Amino acid sequence: MRDKNYACGVRFWHPEWLQKYATTKWFLGIYGLLGTVQAMSYMYFIVTLTTIERRFHMPSQTTGIVLSGNEISQILLSLILSYVGGQRNRPLWIAWGMVFCGLSCFILALPHLLYGLGDDAFHLTKEYFDIVGTKAHVILGNSTAIIPKKAEDRGLCKATVDEEECENIVKIVPLLLIFLSQFILGIGNTLYYSLGQTYLDDNTKKKNTPLMLAYAMALRMIGPIFGFFLGYVALNMFIDPSKTPLIDRNDPRWLGAWWFGWILLGTAMLMFSGLIALFPKRLPKDKAMLYDSHQPRTLLAEESKNLNGDLEIDTRSPPKDDLPKLKDLPKALGRLLKNRLIIFNNFAAIFYILGASGYMTFMARYMEVQFHRSSQSATIVVGPLTIGAMLTGLLLSGWVISKKRPSASKVLFWNVIVACVYMCGQFSYMFFYCGDTRTMMQNGVFNLTSTCNRDCHCDKATYSPVCHEPTGRTFFSPCHAGCQSWNKAENTYSDCTCALPEYSNLPTTPPSFAQIGTIHQEIKTFAPGSKQTTPKFFNPSVKPTSSTPASSFFDTLTAGACLEGCTWAFYGFTMLSLLVHWVGSSGRIGNVLVNYRAVSPEDKSFAQGLTLMMLSLFAMIPGPIIFGRVIDTTCLVWNYQCGKRGDCQLYDQEVFRYSMNGLSLVLTGLGAIFDVLVWFHGRNLDLYGEADEARLKEMEEKNNSDNTRKLPIS
Repeated sequence: MRDKNYACGVRFWHPEWLQKYATTKWFLGIYGLLGTVQAMSYMYFIVTLTTIERRFHMPSQTTGIVLSGNEISQILLSLILSYVGGQRNRPLWIAWGMVFCGLSCFILALPHLLYGLGDDAFHLTKEYFDIVGTKAHVILGNSTAIIPKKAEDRGLCKATVDEEECENIVKIVPLLLIFLSQFILGIGNTLYYSLGQTYLDDNTKKKNTPLMLAYAMALRMIGPIFGFFLGYVALNMFIDPSKTPLIDRNDPRWLGAWWFGWILLGTAMLMFSGLIALFPKRLPKDKAMLYDSHQPRTLLAEESKNLNGDLEIDTRSPPKDDLPKLKDLPKALGRLLKNRLIIFNNFAAIFYILGASGYMTFMARYMEVQFHRSSQSATIVVGPLTIGAMLTGLLLSGWVISKKRPSASKVLFWNVIVACVYMCGQFSYMFFYCGDTRTMMQNGVFNLTSTCNRDCHCDKATYSPVCHEPTGRTFFSPCHAGCQSWNKAENTYSDCTCALPEYSNLPTTPPSFAQIGTIHQEIKTFAPGSKQTTPKFFNPSVKPTSSTPASSFFDTLTAGACLEGCTWAFYGFTMLSLLVHWVGSSGRIGNVLVNYRAVSPEDKSFAQGLTLMMLSLFAMIPGPIIFGRVIDTTCLVWNYQCGKRGDCQLYDQEVFRYSMNGLSLVLTGLGAIFDVLVWFHGRNLDLYGEADEARLKEMEEKNNSDNTRKLPIS
């Protein structure tokens, strides 16, 4: 009779044709594909995050708090789930974890299904035009048409102030739904990470573990490439595909279909969870894989008696006494907390993740601010190239460690070198950027209110930059440029009074160091919609003259900021990122092996659970919140609605760059210190199970000797 512990299937269904798939390679394939889909969901969330923020008016600090739901569930449940699930049917528990991940994806799509595209986006559609008219005129080709209030003027100069509508602003419920989805996702992530890789390690020859882990991580690493692509496709669709937008994808007010990918990802996770649930509790083993940390010692002893012939598997169910008990959890936790190597390795990972959390969470915004590229166009270039570099570094390191078997001292010292490369890269990032475009400025600051737009009522105009190509000047919005007409066919603005030659002579030089603090403080405290319509540091010195020729009174501006030729900076940043991530990925296998080999076999899965809890508590939760707060302090112009501050519309590029990269550099440096401690204390670690192999060989020789003595003498 076949033992269910070693048979593919579920409950009472274990067909014979399914048993050939009970191999490490098949588990690796399914587990890796699950990781691919899971990584897709993570990167898809990062790519669409700025769209979600603009849709629901979320500041960066709030985003960090909402994202902490994932880590909160890991803090609360990772120890229990990894301790109890670690010695039960791990594939089945992983499958349930993926069900939770799929459910979280569907919950993430709920805010759109409940609240739709929102008023801001709806006011930019043809359907709104069919309902509401306006007095503003827009040039459509060779004709003039009346279009709706929000889409029409696209922030044009208006003689009257529109009343602000506040009753339809939705914030709390979508945030709660996003937080709930992240909380449920954390349960699935805990089961996937803490149980999956240890199951692989227990069913693989120890010398092959690095390569198997590299394959699993590589399959997971492919996920972000597809996540980038899915995000690119989704964000290029209008947030409501059933509506016809009156703006194009390059307009700063464009909102993509951020919700679309979650339905596809949730469905894929549910499908793969059913496949991984079919794997047995333990895979049939060969002689070199008898030392399974999750196999009761009584079974190991029984199997060891059969080394002379074909391996016979004991079909007895594990005794109940061998199953984990919650009352033993504190004792197991105490063993791990006293393990200096595990603690040092975990703190090294904590500071690395803290240092990288700004890039992981806010990379799309970093590219927008530093290189003036949309999140779609930037990530579709940087993302796949970076992932490709990480893949090659990961696979190469896994192959080298498996085949060449470098000493633990060499593997761990390489991680110290990796940390130094990371720090050099983060320092160098500070020097790659596209210079801020010349704007209608006074002392280097946006001229939010001037004589030329004084009667345009631009207090509530959102950041929609327009470019005056002849002078290379960028205006905050068409309203601030004094534009009164929009040509939809060419997406240009005309009748722009602030583009007059009289105003082109305003100074555009940056402020002096003595002025910077005052100027920044003035902009940050200037709330659109307040009675103070002109920041006090601005004092218009140029006024239009009556002698201005009529032919020069009107000028044309194009949508979007004036971009300087700085392609070299963007691609230089990309190439440097490739190098840093290629080297960095080569150290991941060594970190994982330390966690596996520095503990007793029965604590392996539990050690992974402890690692997840520590990373969540000290890195994943505070990281996005800290960087979100730092990024918010670099904001120059906030979007206010009904007196409440929402998302940031304009950042101080230089302060943003130095603050984010400088903080990352310091945190990575702390991680490097702990890597040195790991190298010092773990340089004699047995990474490849050589002690187990020697022990197994000794048992074989002993059994052969005993059997020889039992042979009858002829």
